[in-house]
Amino acid sequence: MSYTRMTVRWVARVGYGARGLVYLTVGALALNAAMEFEEARDVRGAMQEVSTHAGGQIALFGLAVGLLAYSLWRAVQTTLDVDEHGWSLRGLSVRIGLLVSAIMHASLAFGCAEIAMRLSDSGSKPIQSAVARTLEWPYGRWIVVIGGLIVAGAGIAHIHKAVTGGFRRWFEAPPLAMKLIDPISRIGLTSRGLLFIGIAAFVAYSALTLDPSDARGIEGVMLWVQERDYGRVLLGVLGIGVMAFGLYSVLEAFVRRVGLGRS
Repeated sequence: MSYTRMTVRWVARVGYGARGLVYLTVGALALNAAMEFEEARDVRGAMQEVSTHAGGQIALFGLAVGLLAYSLWRAVQTTLDVDEHGWSLRGLSVRIGLLVSAIMHASLAFGCAEIAMRLSDSGSKPIQSAVARTLEWPYGRWIVVIGGLIVAGAGIAHIHKAVTGGFRRWFEAPPLAMKLIDPISRIGLTSRGLLFIGIAAFVAYSALTLDPSDARGIEGVMLWVQERDYGRVLLGVLGIGVMAFGLYSVLEAFVRRVGLGRS
């Protein structure tokens, strides 16, 4: 195995692990919010919670490095097409989604480092800020709508992968292990897909109202769920689902097929 391929594999596995730890924390905080009548928190809120504990700053810097590694891996998937999605319309849509994921996780890595250095807090709302800036551009309303559609497409893709078991072709695990991995993956992917669809709906709605405050991220969607009838139950179920996605990501760090082309 070449040094480049080995490096890429380690970058990808560290990245998957970091993403998993982030979502495990977000899901656990959502579950705690459901049981303790607290407000749900998003990824930045989870990072802020980590920073309040002993060794939190060191942990956040570690997460920042891991999230940056994941962003780099997504960029490799996009530009080098290591998963062989090709140039078809479907393949291009997948690769565009991977590019968006690379940008999003690079932003999360930057935010994680900011919180670790006490330069930022969990009160910032990056989605609302991005929508506000975009609405000021020419055709900004339509750009926001397109952004919402891209997020919705990613959510639908997650659910499709969960229903069809499309994730299975990327796992190199014994049949016995897959019996455990399979339900965790399906639950986790479905939960994240539903979150993405919720975010997309609020982003598109903000384009219709021309009010950036109507856009919501993970925290906003969870708070909306929490405010419904039986909201605590629904939030608890969603929290478990998000934790399942975190565990799915951690499992990817160990058993996902990763490489540059065929190897």
